[in-house]
Amino acid sequence: MELFSEIYSCYYQVVDCIVREAETRSLTKKEMENICTRHGFAESGLYILPKLLGGEWPLLKHDNEGGFRAVTDGHLPLPLTGLQRSWLKSLLSDSRFRLFFAEEELLILQEYVQDARALWEPEDFYYYDRYTDGDSYTSEEYRAHFQALLRGIPRRQYMTISYQSRGGNRITHHYLPLKLEYSLKNDRFRLLALPRNGRHSIYITTINVGSILKVTPLPEYDEEEIDFVGLIRKSYYREPIRLLIKNQRNALERAMLHFANYEKRTKKIDEDTWECLIYYNNSMETELLIEILSFGPAVKVTGPESFLSQVKNRLQRQIDLMGGVPSRL
Repeated sequence: MELFSEIYSCYYQVVDCIVREAETRSLTKKEMENICTRHGFAESGLYILPKLLGGEWPLLKHDNEGGFRAVTDGHLPLPLTGLQRSWLKSLLSDSRFRLFFAEEELLILQEYVQDARALWEPEDFYYYDRYTDGDSYTSEEYRAHFQALLRGIPRRQYMTISYQSRGGNRITHHYLPLKLEYSLKNDRFRLLALPRNGRHSIYITTINVGSILKVTPLPEYDEEEIDFVGLIRKSYYREPIRLLIKNQRNALERAMLHFANYEKRTKKIDEDTWECLIYYNNSMETELLIEILSFGPAVKVTGPESFLSQVKNRLQRQIDLMGGVPSRL
């Protein structure tokens, strides 16, 4: 992370890779140059290797094989700095961060940072642009469901998942969980899953983790690698959303950051106008609509007609709520 780039910097990481490798076998100068190029910059070896091989940094020594071996015997764990421990303590106060760890791991982390001073507290932040009815991250049931999914995704393990639909119905089906994603605006985690025997379909189910009632891992695994990106692309509508972005009040940079999680193509039209094509499917549609409207007049929707109609309808409803001003949309 950039926060720690000056501590344990790129050069430190390159030297660490060389020393770790040289602890297990003899390294030639050429092999060290390759490590420098692979883990650093093109010119990193010009600075690092003379210091390592010249003895200024006494971490390597000549061996009988004509190469170099590390003077260390067994690598020690990298200690955290005070700043890193403070940063970690702040992360531990975030209930979303804690979802990714078992209770035993959290106890170890809390003990490690107990005497550190947190960089921030959750109450230091005020979120003005997201819903207030987000997921209940501290619920034991929610944590159990989340961690079951977290274990199943890398194993490609099928699961029976029961959840409550928007209509209030209980739906139970066998799924292969593919990915967990977080919606900042809704403050919710969503599961993207493939129905069993649906590998060759384009139908990916999106389930709010907060609506899950039960998760039961099955003794079945999918042995084939799944082209997740390919499946998502197959689910896109044929025509992308077309936006014209006027670079007013830094709108272009804000839009690129805001829509970073969507597949898109952007090109410059004139001196202060860009066209952005955003590829989307049915599960993304409503959230995209809300996000685009949040930019106001800096972003104009030019197509497709089906999405443009939704924009007009949403704006008309807002106008009606404000007093029924006649529409010219």
